[in-house]
Amino acid sequence: MRKVHRNKQAVCTMVNEVLTVAMLVVMAIGVFSGFPVALVLAGTGFLGFVAAVWVGITDFQHLGLIYLRARGVLTNESVQFTSVPKLIFLGLILNASGIAETMFRLLGRLLTGVPGRYAIATLLIGLVLAPAAGVIGASVITVALVAYAPMMASGYAPRTAGGAVAASGALGVVFPPAVMLFFISNVFYLRIGLMYVALIVPVLLMVMAFAVYFAVTLRKTVEIPLDTPKTNLVSDLLFVLASVAVIASIPLSIILGFATLTEAAGVGVFGALLVALARKRLSFSSLNSVTVQTSTMTSMVFFIVLGASVFSLSFHLVGGPDVIFEWISAFDLTRWELLAILLGVIIILGFVFDWIEVLLVFVPVLMPIISELDFADHVGSAYFAQIWIAGLIALALQTSFLTPPFGYALFFAKMAAPKGINLSDIYRGAVPLVAIEIVLIVALISFPQLITWLPEMALGTADMPQLIQR
Repeated sequence: MRKVHRNKQAVCTMVNEVLTVAMLVVMAIGVFSGFPVALVLAGTGFLGFVAAVWVGITDFQHLGLIYLRARGVLTNESVQFTSVPKLIFLGLILNASGIAETMFRLLGRLLTGVPGRYAIATLLIGLVLAPAAGVIGASVITVALVAYAPMMASGYAPRTAGGAVAASGALGVVFPPAVMLFFISNVFYLRIGLMYVALIVPVLLMVMAFAVYFAVTLRKTVEIPLDTPKTNLVSDLLFVLASVAVIASIPLSIILGFATLTEAAGVGVFGALLVALARKRLSFSSLNSVTVQTSTMTSMVFFIVLGASVFSLSFHLVGGPDVIFEWISAFDLTRWELLAILLGVIIILGFVFDWIEVLLVFVPVLMPIISELDFADHVGSAYFAQIWIAGLIALALQTSFLTPPFGYALFFAKMAAPKGINLSDIYRGAVPLVAIEIVLIVALISFPQLITWLPEMALGTADMPQLIQR
């Protein structure tokens, strides 16, 4: 009897392994063939469900689980998916209001005498455009249109200008209130307010390191004075401060417990509309264009969310997460080796896939491994260890966007580049910046308090239930 039981168990394990490999292979073939990712995920999930029925794991009476799973994901009130289109709309409205151009001009004047002032100004614009970084191309191209010409006219080398533009676009992806942080907090079951504050210190350290690099490498560059249009300095300053206040109000209102993410995003949209109206940049045509872009981006995001939910359901039915966990466990790796491999895999996946696909498809597949990484003794608690790992994954994704030869930000920086800037120039400009990011990630691994300090401070303040409830 024991032998028969062992044989049945071995057969079940083999079936689960075969179905797991089959689902991953079919998904990979579909994605690399160029089919829409959402359709590939939903189709693979449905085929996986049919295969599970065929081998006797489930039956067609449970087909309604697919509908219940998709409906449950979209109607989960704690996830607040309704904030996603608002955040995207907010970023696009600010872009349409001309914030990038005005901020670049203002910072160029305020940083007079600072080596590499235009490169540093380009970096700072990326932080302000964070809400528009739902699709990285939006922020990279916006920065490129206003920053390339002044930097090239000031005598910057093509590699320096290209690297600064690509880095600026990639920065906004991980700076609150970036849309990507919303999905990372959802995957790790963390409150969005904690995820926002966790990335503030690392991103500011990154900006400071980039700024020091540009200031040192460009200290001997003689910048050519630019013929900038004469504008009212006070007016520009008020406009930039108003835009920064609109963006900063979102994470601050959540952190202080004044509003939920959806409420804060709604107020932010209203503020952005007022800013655009005050700048006389709010017309029917611009509003229509922004609305169409928001609808397109939002539809893409939610279509992938639905496809990923179907795939995830079937993948769990065939025991995929358990199979992957057993495969990894067989190598008997230490937790540090597993963490290094995990971050390396995330960076490689970021070469090929957009962040939404990595977070909604591949990270859930790797979640059994992530959940077994016990760094409570290193970080201080199991909960903050999850925040720490989520922050590292966010930064690894951001690094992949900037890493040659496949980084998304590099291609968008080339797309908007003027004549005289080649892709190879942008590659050379990005390499030292990627090295700085890797050093920063190593520092964050060694000193987790750089990520967890602000979340700990937030939870340590008086009565903040909105941050810790789920």
